[in-house]
Amino acid sequence: MSGKKTVKSKRVERRKKTTSSPKNIFEELGLDQSEELLVRSQLLDKVSVLIHNSGLSQKNVAEKLGIAQSKVSKLVNGRLSEFSTDTLLRYLSILGCNVQIKVSKPRSRAAIFRKKGNIEVHPLPSKRKRATRSVEKTSMS
Repeated sequence: MSGKKTVKSKRVERRKKTTSSPKNIFEELGLDQSEELLVRSQLLDKVSVLIHNSGLSQKNVAEKLGIAQSKVSKLVNGRLSEFSTDTLLRYLSILGCNVQIKVSKPRSRAAIFRKKGNIEVHPLPSKRKRATRSVEKTSMS
């Protein structure tokens, strides 16, 4: 095997180095807009995983996303500062994800500004769960 590391081996090494992580590392570091940074990092991770799992070269991914190969490299290497939330959402859509944004209003007018809401990214359903759902749908028909 050559001395080059694959995207997967780099990701595995990065995860091995991480021991226990706080709920929001950006908040722990005292950064402004820590919740938004966390969401953006989760979106970036999802894009990176999808790119890796596609089996395509960075050049092919770049063509499909309409960006330079160097940008794909930054995506898979986790360069968070390079990408806005809007851009990451657009990439997820191009990669075939159904992106949903749900806004829930406060319980009452009196609750406005009393308590801050939250922003979350929910995990993608596993392939196994998706397969089960499609089987259930076809058996109901």
